[in-house]
Amino acid sequence: MPKVSEIKKTMKKQLPAELFARIDFPKAQRNLPEEVLYLIGQMDRLLTREQCLAIMEEQGCCKDEKTIAPFRAFGEKYADKTVAERLALFDELETGHKAPCRLNPDGTLSIYWDGWDPVNKRCVCRLIKCLYKDRGGPVNVSDTFCGCCAGHARNTHQYALGVRLRLKEIVSSPVSSNGKERCEFNFEII
Repeated sequence: MPKVSEIKKTMKKQLPAELFARIDFPKAQRNLPEEVLYLIGQMDRLLTREQCLAIMEEQGCCKDEKTIAPFRAFGEKYADKTVAERLALFDELETGHKAPCRLNPDGTLSIYWDGWDPVNKRCVCRLIKCLYKDRGGPVNVSDTFCGCCAGHARNTHQYALGVRLRLKEIVSSPVSSNGKERCEFNFEII
């Protein structure tokens, strides 16, 4: 789940000072869903799409060593392999944080979550699950928010694939499609 304080830190690093000064950050910064969504709304109004994606790809949960370790070990084991060869071996990687992915004809990488629940129209994100429970059903929010999950996938998959990734596009998400589509992120391989 994205934290207001972490998004603010990333913004301070990436945005020009005059633009950063225009952002009205929530005062309490308790990381309540409403505070995060308020900040996302401001990002959508004040920033370019590229700026929003660059900020959100730096977020993401589960950046701890326990989560990263299997991805790092996989990447080290197959350091002599190409991205395509590593993806062919991806079934060998055993962790609940592995998201399915594919190389696209244009050389980009699509990563998507298969934990999406199409029957109940639920997202994999904890914050969205809280909103779902509080509001009694699916929530529809900006897909800029989903850049946080893309950040998680980017962080883990960079270790496994031995490349740098840059979030190019949020292709789809349950929160921006009212539960009709799963999360899918498109990354440039750098």
